Amino acid sequence: MSAGTGPSVERLVARTLLAGGLIGMALILVGGAFYAVHGGFHHHAVHLSRPPLGSPAGVFTSLRQVLDGLRRRPMDPLALTALGLVALMATPIIAVALAVPAFLRAGDRRYATIAAIVLTMLVVSLAVAGGIH
Repeated sequence: MSAGTGPSVERLVARTLLAGGLIGMALILVGGAFYAVHGGFHHHAVHLSRPPLGSPAGVFTSLRQVLDGLRRRPMDPLALTALGLVALMATPIIAVALAVPAFLRAGDRRYATIAAIVLTMLVVSLAVAGGIH
């Protein structure tokens, strides 16, 4: 990384990670608070067995399910918590995606290439894991 590219790209990535982390944590805390206010912690027992087929009720396994839970009236507080988790997981991907053009603008092709490779690996691993529906 050349001397002129470091601070601006580092600042961009740092601010992105900070903002994404704070937004994700806020969504999780607000969702947890809504869940508690609606009596969520008093009515559910913890079951440590795996259901035979599919996922247990109330568990979000795709972004579509999270968005459906947010659109539902009244809104599902666990969907808000799940959205916070999605935000936390997406933050590093967004930071790397922003770093690629920032390195290119700064004329640092080597680090832009490395960031593009890392971004490709993150997106492919997300797709292979089934996170993109």
